[in-house]
Amino acid sequence: DTPVSEAAKVVENVLQAVKVPLIIGGSGDPEKDVKLFTKLAEVTAGERIVFNSITLDMNIEKAVKPIKEHGHDVIALAFIDINQAKDLCRKAMEAGLPKNRIILDPTTGALGYGIEYSFSIMERIRLSALLGEEVLQVPMCSASSNAWAAREARSKDPSLGPREIRGPLWEVSTAIIALLAGTDLFMMLHPRAMRTIRMFAEALKKVRKPLSEAGYESWVTAKY
Repeated sequence: DTPVSEAAKVVENVLQAVKVPLIIGGSGDPEKDVKLFTKLAEVTAGERIVFNSITLDMNIEKAVKPIKEHGHDVIALAFIDINQAKDLCRKAMEAGLPKNRIILDPTTGALGYGIEYSFSIMERIRLSALLGEEVLQVPMCSASSNAWAAREARSKDPSLGPREIRGPLWEVSTAIIALLAGTDLFMMLHPRAMRTIRMFAEALKKVRKPLSEAGYESWVTAKY
């Protein structure tokens, strides 16, 4: 229950210590986070911070106002529900935040712990956006670090294999699934997992061949 004033000092110290963009996570208390975001948006004006996150149980208009006024971005956190995602993005836009200042987090379940639900919703969000659903035409992020909540990722059980390899694999597998569903931004913990997802994304960017030339319809007879 850190006071807002103390949290502001911590953020200012971090900003002076590093030269990379910041995502600031709130407390998770919808009432306190409105006060927290209001203060932090003011003291970090001009830094274009990403505030994580606004949810439907917050006073969205009040939370978004200082973020918009001081030139910041926001993550809109929905809970594996495309209608909730639409509603949340719509309310953020109605509060004055343009599409290019909103990042949608549909929620990420860990590999083996709900990733199928997350992939399905992410895929539907991307397809809806491509089909013209304006409120969903925003970047999407994944908290792939949730993979570490899975027992298999962190267990010391030797029968599951070496933990120093298994943990990062669990995280990067979760991230790759989100990437294939159209995710743009990843919140991750392990350096190995981060490097691997970056390599995977770079490899996908190099695939330039049009589908019409790829012969995808002949996959059954394809030879490698």
